Amino acid sequence: MIRSSASRREIEDRFINEWGLLANAWGVSPLLGRIHGLLLLMGRPMTAEEVCERLDISRASASVQLNAILGWGLARRMYLPGDRRQHYLAEPEPWTWFRRAVRVRKEREFDPVIAGLNEAAAEAQHVAHSSGDTDLGGEAERLAYLLKFVRLFFGGIETFLQIEPGALQAFLKLADEEKPDG
Repeated sequence: MIRSSASRREIEDRFINEWGLLANAWGVSPLLGRIHGLLLLMGRPMTAEEVCERLDISRASASVQLNAILGWGLARRMYLPGDRRQHYLAEPEPWTWFRRAVRVRKEREFDPVIAGLNEAAAEAQHVAHSSGDTDLGGEAERLAYLLKFVRLFFGGIETFLQIEPGALQAFLKLADEEKPDG
């Protein structure tokens, strides 16, 4: 057996902390990411108490973040036979939880913005037309053009979410192989 210079705990901590940084880069709480990383890494149902102990966090923090993890569809709540405590188990398939997270984020954050942009563009067009304001008419045209781009972009995300994971993996692998070295 090869002896590693890093202990198992150090390796786990590094992964958990890096997963928290990745979550933060997505605009999600680093603690949510750390808890999700822990659940992924352990690969077994864990109680909130186990999460608190392992990450050295408060029960209140764990509760808030575990509920958020459930809301994002990254894990599920379950009960084990003979144990009245709630356990949390991460969705083990990355393509499944990634697609859920993207869909939730789109619905919660982007769809309302798109609706607001639609309203702004429609109002600009209406006021420009009814008032004869040519400057506002130009702005309304630019808004309509930008809105078309935004709709196309988010339509692409919706298409992405509907592609079967196997086909998506094959496409991304092919795209990665097509990249020039360096």
